[in-house]
Amino acid sequence: MTEKPKKPRRKRSVARSLVGLFLVLLTIAVLLGIGLGAGFVASAVKNLPPLSSFEPKPNVTSVIYDAEGAVVAKLHALENRTPISLDRIPQTLQDAFIVMEDRKFYQHKGVNPLAILRALYANVTGGSVQGGSTITQQLVKSALLKNPEQTYTRKVQEAILSVQLERQFTKPEILEMYLNQISLGHGAYGVEAAAQTYFGKPASHLTLGECAILVGITPAPYKYSPYVDLDLALSRRSLVLTKMVEQGYISEEQAEAAQAEPVRLAGLKEEQEWAVAPHFLDYVLRQILDRYGPDLVYSGGLKVYTTLDVKAQEAAKKAMAEVLDETFPIDAEEPMRAGVAIVEPSTGHIKALVARNYEGKLGHIDAVDAFRQPGSAFKPVVAYAPALEGMFTSGTVLDDAPMFDSRGAVWPENYDRRFRGLMTVRRALELSINVLAVKTLDTVGIETGLDYALRMGITSLATEWGSERSDYTRSLALGGLTKGVSPLEMAAAFGTFANNGIHVKPVAILKVVDQNGAVVYEAEPEQTVAMKETTAYIMTDILKGVITRGTGTRANIGRPAAGKTGTSSDHADAWFIGYTPDLSGAVWMGFEQREPMDRVVGGQYPAAIWASFMKVLHEELPVRDFEVPPGASLTRAAICTKSGLRVGDWCPAETVSNEPFVKGTEPLLTCDVHVPVQVCAENPTELATPWCPDAVSMSFIRRREPFTPAPDGRVPLDAAQEAPTEPCSIHSVQTPFDPPPGYENERTRNPGQG
Repeated sequence: MTEKPKKPRRKRSVARSLVGLFLVLLTIAVLLGIGLGAGFVASAVKNLPPLSSFEPKPNVTSVIYDAEGAVVAKLHALENRTPISLDRIPQTLQDAFIVMEDRKFYQHKGVNPLAILRALYANVTGGSVQGGSTITQQLVKSALLKNPEQTYTRKVQEAILSVQLERQFTKPEILEMYLNQISLGHGAYGVEAAAQTYFGKPASHLTLGECAILVGITPAPYKYSPYVDLDLALSRRSLVLTKMVEQGYISEEQAEAAQAEPVRLAGLKEEQEWAVAPHFLDYVLRQILDRYGPDLVYSGGLKVYTTLDVKAQEAAKKAMAEVLDETFPIDAEEPMRAGVAIVEPSTGHIKALVARNYEGKLGHIDAVDAFRQPGSAFKPVVAYAPALEGMFTSGTVLDDAPMFDSRGAVWPENYDRRFRGLMTVRRALELSINVLAVKTLDTVGIETGLDYALRMGITSLATEWGSERSDYTRSLALGGLTKGVSPLEMAAAFGTFANNGIHVKPVAILKVVDQNGAVVYEAEPEQTVAMKETTAYIMTDILKGVITRGTGTRANIGRPAAGKTGTSSDHADAWFIGYTPDLSGAVWMGFEQREPMDRVVGGQYPAAIWASFMKVLHEELPVRDFEVPPGASLTRAAICTKSGLRVGDWCPAETVSNEPFVKGTEPLLTCDVHVPVQVCAENPTELATPWCPDAVSMSFIRRREPFTPAPDGRVPLDAAQEAPTEPCSIHSVQTPFDPPPGYENERTRNPGQG
C-alpha cells in the first residue's frame, strides 16, 4: 500500500512567511534609508557655498591716525578686527588654542569622527555637554555658515566644507585664519583685537598667563570675560594651564609662574578713544562715509591718516572749560554753546575742532555746523581787504559821522552810539567802527565784497541778486548774513591773511590706505590766490593793533598775533578770530536758540579762550613776527591820522602814525586838515579879536566835507577840535561886533580862516 506524502506543517509555513516579510521590509527600509540619506546629502551639497569664495574675508577694523601717526580711534561695526600673520602670534597662544579646542588638529583631515562620537555619547547619556567640532569646522562655521541654527543639514555642510578646506589650505594657513576670525568678546574678533581690548598690547607681547585667559574665555566670552567676572576668568586660565602641562606644551614651573601673574586689564577704551577728539573724529567720519560708504569704513580695514593735533584739541577744550564753566555752567537748563576751529594757514591742515556740547557720533558739530552771524569779524573780509587792494591804504582817512538810511534814520549805529570823526582805516578796524565799515563797502561795492568772501573760503553766502534772503545788502559789512558762517570757515578765511593772501581749503584727511596697503586717497592742497600778498601783509599789520590796543586786548599772548572781534547786533553771537604766523583759530559762543547774551562781546570770553589755547600751542615754537613777503615793494611813512597825508607842522604828536605803503601809494602832500588859527589866549574856543590882550596860534581841524548831525543832536567827537568861527565874546567892546579898521585884512592873512 502506497503511503501518502505528508503535508507541511502550518506553523513552519507561517514562520517562513514572517521571516520573508521581515527581510523584504528590511530591504525596503534599507533602500529607503539609503535613498533618503543620499537625497539628504545631495540637498546639503546642493546648497553649499562655492569653494572659490571660501577663503575667509573677515570684517577688518578701520583705524584713524593723528598728525603724528598715533592711533586715535578705531572704526568697526560689530567686529573689531586687526588681522595679523601667524608668525606674529605667540607659539604659546597657538598651542593653548590647540590644547583646548582641537588636540588632533595636525592629524585629522578636517573632521574628527572619534571626537564627534564622544561628544554625541556624552550629550545623549546626560554627561557634560561637549562639542565635536575641529578648529577647521569652527572656522567654516564662523566664516561661511553664519546661520546659527543647529540642523543636520548644516552639520553635513560643515563637515564637507571642512574636508574641502583642508585640501585647499595648509594647517598653518587654517590656524592663522581661525585665530584672526574667532570672536573673543566685547566686539573683538581675532587675537590681535582681543589682545588690545583686554590688555592694551599687541598679541605678540602677550604673556603665557594672558594667552591662557584669552583661550579660556573662548567658549563663552560673554560669561568668562575678565571684565564680566574676573574670578571666573582666572579659573578658566588655571584650566588652560593645567591642560597645557598635561599635553606637554609647558612645564609645571611655567604654569605656576603664569598662574601667579597679576591681571592688568587695559579697560574698555572705545568711547575713551573717541572722547579724545569727538568733534574732529565726527568730521572725519562724515567725510569717509560719504566717500566710501559704511561697509568699507566699518569693515574694510582702512587706515585714515588725519591732521589732528591732540595737543591743540586738548588745549582748546581746556581753555573753553576754564573760561566758560563758572559763568555759564554746562548743566544749565540752556547751556551756553561754543565752538573752536584751529587750522594751519600754510597747509590748511585742521588741527582741532572743539565744541562745548557733544551730540553723539555724526551729530551737530558747533565748530563746523554752527552757522552764525559773524558781526564785526566780517569787516576785514568783505570791506577792508578789497579796499586795500588799491583803493585804500591803512592810512586812508574816513569820517565817522552820522549816516542815514532811505527813511532818514541814523544807520548804522556804532556799538556805543558815539561818532568819533576823522580816523584812519587802521583805527577804524582797531575800534571796530560800524559806520566806516559800511562806507568802505559802499566804496568797493557789495558784489566785490561778496567775491572776496568767496575767495577766502566763505561758502555759506546767499549771493543771488534780488532774492528776498540774499546777502547782497549793505549789512554785509557788519556781518549781517542770511545763513551765517562757521568757526571753521572763519579760521581758514583769516588764515588767508597769515598765508600772504593765499587761501588754502581746510583739510582733515591727509591719506587713506586700504587693507592691502594701497593708497586710495591722498589730499592735494586746494589753493586760491585771494588777494595780493601786500594786501594780506598790510591787513595783518592793522589787525595786530586790534590785539595790542583795540577791542581784542584780552587776546594778547605776548608775541606777534593779529585778530578781530565780532559781536552780532542782537548780542546772540560773540566771536574772536585770530592768527599767528603758525596757526589760525576761531572761537564762537552763543545760545542754541539765538537768545541775546547779557552784554557778552567778542573781546571778552572768546578772546580769552583764544589766548588761552594759543599760549599753550606756541610754548615750544620760536617767537617770530609776520614777515614782509619776499620781493614785496613796501615802505613806511609817517602820516597824520586826521588827513592821511604826510605830517605837517601843525599836526599834534598824538595824530602821527607810521603806516606801511606799497611803494608809489604813499602820500606826497602835507596834511591840510590841521590848520593854525589865532584864538584868544584866555578864551581859546573863539577867534582872537583886536581887543584880546593876547592872541595865540593853535592847531585845529578843518574837514574837507561837512557832516550832518543826527536828529538827536549827536555829532562826531572831534567836532570840538574844529576851528572856531565866532570872535571872542569876552574881550569884544562893541555889540554887535563891529571890527576896527584892518581886521578883515588880518583875518585874510590868517590861514586858519577861509
